[in-house]
Amino acid sequence: MACLVGADEATQSEKPAVKADRPDGLARDVSAIKVGDCLLGYKAVQRRMRASRWNHFRGRMREIEKLIRHRHGNIVPKADDALIYVEVIASLALVEFKEEFVDVVLGWAARWLPWAGKAEIEEVIYERTKLRFSPLSADALGHGLHLSYAERSALDIRTIGAFDVPKRKRAKLQKEKRRQRDRARKEEQRRAAGALSRADYLANSFSQARPWEAFGISRRTWERRGKPMPDPEMISDCGSISLAA
Repeated sequence: MACLVGADEATQSEKPAVKADRPDGLARDVSAIKVGDCLLGYKAVQRRMRASRWNHFRGRMREIEKLIRHRHGNIVPKADDALIYVEVIASLALVEFKEEFVDVVLGWAARWLPWAGKAEIEEVIYERTKLRFSPLSADALGHGLHLSYAERSALDIRTIGAFDVPKRKRAKLQKEKRRQRDRARKEEQRRAAGALSRADYLANSFSQARPWEAFGISRRTWERRGKPMPDPEMISDCGSISLAA
């Protein structure tokens, strides 16, 4: 989308007005239109903004909060293992924010564990600083949070592993799920195109009905005679007809 704007209008335009007219996800570039040294005006072009880079800390923190809501609601209740969530967040924040991680953890704990005192949270933070951390693996987080594979699947958690199913087995299960989804999608496409299911095909096939037996002849002879079909009364009176495979 492009438009030509006069030079005076472009210089007098205000930035808030431009921002208000801009759709979400779009940025506006303004370039000068010149012929030699003569300025004719400006060309305003809207382009789609590049999505922000995925941040593991924010992504994992959101999934931990989803897990808390599922297990406890809006606040983690007082319990012996309640501070495990603070320990995990502190481990992630230490890698992401370095020396500034303390304020991040204190702010997060004030939201989700308001009953915990500042000294109690700072003690957890201090324990984290005594260890040398590298980015935690998905399985390490899964063990720390005692996240089962069933709970992980139900909540659609993707950046945290499971304590009861290792990463290699999860990859195999995910691959099998994709295969099942692909088979189901292709089956729906075949049904939409008018193709019969295997059960319907076999129910209506000659191999299942075996009409040649009503005449007392072989299938090859029945086919040579033009595949005649017996009358329903003839089929009901013939006890030798087998409708099963």
